[in-house]
Amino acid sequence: MRLTLDISKEEFDSIVGADMEVTSTIFLDFPSDIRGVYEFELINSVVNIYDLKDQVKQQGIQIEDDSLFVFGKMKVRIEGVKGADFKFVEGDFHTGRNQYHTWPYTLNKGDVVCMCGGDLSFLSGYYASAIIVAEAKHKITLTFDTDEAVPIDIFNSDSVKKAHLKAMKYEHTSHSGKLFNRNFIQDYLASGRRVIRSE
Repeated sequence: MRLTLDISKEEFDSIVGADMEVTSTIFLDFPSDIRGVYEFELINSVVNIYDLKDQVKQQGIQIEDDSLFVFGKMKVRIEGVKGADFKFVEGDFHTGRNQYHTWPYTLNKGDVVCMCGGDLSFLSGYYASAIIVAEAKHKITLTFDTDEAVPIDIFNSDSVKKAHLKAMKYEHTSHSGKLFNRNFIQDYLASGRRVIRSE
């Protein structure tokens, strides 16, 4: 069952957190202008639902624990985005090489800052930290499939171990793909870019 939680009135990183033993993977988008609506996905994240139990019940779901370990993809949607700062660390988080990308913004009283991070989905060996600034009139929602989440008691080591067994291993690929393969292109594409036969 799909569950959508409105966390607009909550502090983002008190709801969406990383598990110290399992690193989240983050799937980011890089538009030329980040303002307005920004969406990204996470896998292997902890969602603290203690203050969101009414929303969970209203959607017909009964969960006794205060947190969920979402091992499947969780979509994060932030409306009212003003800008963001991203940091990418190649190698070790503390000693690796840092690179940055920013979408300019001006902070105003009442704006909110959303912080999260994880292993970068499309480059092996990179960790990404995202700090997204949204205006005072914003909306933040989390959407995920409850079949891809398990209740977790972060203060109970047995509960944490059981949740970790569900952690999704995201595999990076070094394969070039079909369309960088000259022989594949000759077999399936005409001299232009029209596919001439099915695989």
